[in-house]
Amino acid sequence: MAGEQSAPNCATAKAPPQSLLERLSPAPRDLPALTCGCTTARQLKRWVTSYLQQNPMEDRAQRNAGTLRSLLTELTRWKATARHRLASLEVMRPIVLAHYQQLMNPLLDQVRQTPGAAQTQEQRRDLLTAVILFQHLAQAYSSVCVQLATAPPKLFARRLLAIALHRGIDGYRRQIFISNLFFLASPKGSWGRMQRLLQLAREQHVDRRRVSDRLADPVAGSLRWGKISQVYLQTALFASANPMQLATAEQLQLWQCCGRWAAKTSLLDTPRAGAQTLLASLKLDQPPIPAVRLQHSRVDRGHFTAPQGWSVDLNHPLQQLQRRLRHPGDIPTDMLQQVQSIWAGEKSRSGQRTPVNIRCQVVIGISAICHHLKLGNETAPEIAATFDASKSGATGGNSLVMDVDTVDFHSGRTLPSYEVSAQDSLDNLLPSAPSVSRSGNDKAARQRYQPIPATLLNTSSGGAGLRLPPNTQDRLRCGELAALWIKDRWEVALIRWQYGLPDQCRVGVEFFGGYTSAVQVHRRTRDGRRTDPMAGLLTGDAGLPPELVLPIPLFQSGDTVDIVNAGQTRTVTLHTQSLATGSLAIFEFS
Repeated sequence: MAGEQSAPNCATAKAPPQSLLERLSPAPRDLPALTCGCTTARQLKRWVTSYLQQNPMEDRAQRNAGTLRSLLTELTRWKATARHRLASLEVMRPIVLAHYQQLMNPLLDQVRQTPGAAQTQEQRRDLLTAVILFQHLAQAYSSVCVQLATAPPKLFARRLLAIALHRGIDGYRRQIFISNLFFLASPKGSWGRMQRLLQLAREQHVDRRRVSDRLADPVAGSLRWGKISQVYLQTALFASANPMQLATAEQLQLWQCCGRWAAKTSLLDTPRAGAQTLLASLKLDQPPIPAVRLQHSRVDRGHFTAPQGWSVDLNHPLQQLQRRLRHPGDIPTDMLQQVQSIWAGEKSRSGQRTPVNIRCQVVIGISAICHHLKLGNETAPEIAATFDASKSGATGGNSLVMDVDTVDFHSGRTLPSYEVSAQDSLDNLLPSAPSVSRSGNDKAARQRYQPIPATLLNTSSGGAGLRLPPNTQDRLRCGELAALWIKDRWEVALIRWQYGLPDQCRVGVEFFGGYTSAVQVHRRTRDGRRTDPMAGLLTGDAGLPPELVLPIPLFQSGDTVDIVNAGQTRTVTLHTQSLATGSLAIFEFS
């Protein structure tokens, strides 16, 4: 068969290091039997089919998802043979995929028909459910891979291992793709686990073996008969091109292109000096990094050399991309040029970059930014314009009347209404969630929102490049807010790209410009009540109407909200989103 002639005998294959298998194993196999009582794949298929007939997906999607997750968790821990567990997972895989389509098709249709439309909280819940389902599926296959890799060689063991590796990598591939498509950060550990599965395939010499997949979608660029490494390469090419900079429709087109380009892309054990490659390390839970970004870095290239990592040769993908640029068809040339520039080293910021190399401080997240902006207590033109009493009809005086039932957490008394002085606790913004602690709130907030020491490496007309400590990578997400303390003031920016190295993190940000001020925002519910205050930002530039930066999906276009600042309140309606990421949106309002 094709792809099998180069595979050595299983008995002579090099045993993978125990540490790799330990890190791949998601859970101990300590479950003697499945709670449904099934002992074979055929029994499991009948049981699941009967369950779904009694609980149709269209009526009980979330409940069924919980049942499927529980089954996958049990299969991960089941003390059955690898052959039985793999056969059972092959039964579950099409059911999980059908459930994913049931959850996601309405959202995908909305994206195609109404680009830029906001997600509802129910849609966000369905999206996260789909991501979690793929995570459980991939972990279950990973457990089978570990069992097969540690078992004595048996007939057809290599074929079973190849199937399990293919399915596990494919599960993480689908999880990462759907997260990027809707501007969510890839779940923690997904890149690390997928790359460790590929490393196991490389050590067992099955990474180039072709595996049949009847659930592959040729329209999405996947093949019904493809190499194990090709599943990973499509994801690596896609994610390394910074897809969150693209619109959803462009991401779908890029995903299809990467599926075709991956067919002629190869993995290299050692990075080639001066070559255009992507660098991957098993120590880093992230997509491969374009090598040109490390031209002036002192990082040890051994981290990206086998067995600690590898590089992805971009020679063929760039050739195919250039051919596509000459004949783009219905693919936007701007998107293709952006991908080409990223792989060639530009970091998604136009213009000349000016080296500065100065120390600064950084805070991440809207709550932390609001906390520090409130401490500064600065006034800004957009605040005055927003709370102009002649235009907004805001309440007069220096106090804010709260007409909702409130609890004084210091005394425990219920207060039906009370006045908060403009000089009182509104000067210190509440944390992102109400606190019931009786003391130490200020100290806890200072610790929670403590700035991170950083180095401002370079600047351009609209952005900057930063170096941060390596332990901050878990907090860095594309589309998240950050603020830099520069020249005795906070500059608010949006994280456009980030990647980690063994000794540091690199971040590229785009500044908002103009003025940005912290406010509290109450959302009015359908029955007229106000929610608890939530952190928000009011941003604007001279001569332009201000806009609100708020977390989503908590806030949606059409919501009525109360903006509170310095004891004044203005009730407004949120309109069009001028920008949206996975965690926040910028709203026009009136």
